[in-house]
Amino acid sequence: ADIIVTATPSRKPLIKKEWVKKGTHFTCIGSDMEGKQEIDENIFSMARVFVDDINQAANVGETEMPIKKGIITKESIIGEIGEVILGKVPGRVSKDDITIFDSTGIAHQDLLTANYLIKIAKEKGLGTMVEL
Repeated sequence: ADIIVTATPSRKPLIKKEWVKKGTHFTCIGSDMEGKQEIDENIFSMARVFVDDINQAANVGETEMPIKKGIITKESIIGEIGEVILGKVPGRVSKDDITIFDSTGIAHQDLLTANYLIKIAKEKGLGTMVEL
């Protein structure tokens, strides 16, 4: 596949390095807890790695195991997704790049995004507000 999104609570790799072709992109959003692992940690050695928060991803994200095993270092992480969006850090630089985005989830970003989407929906008269 060209794009692989993982969203599991796995603690062992579900995708092996030898299955990955040039140009593949991974978005890893599974249950972020210590020891979480959805993809073979050796994929990190051949990929451009991006995270939402470097310190958080190094401790509870998909990036944790490759760092603990010495496959990559925190310094190997190309950057945070916000830096890519702002153009401060290049994302894919070649069509053959294997890229990984380790999304550990940042609560304040989720809240800001939700608030923004509610604002836009209200402006466009979309959706229905319900009391919970």
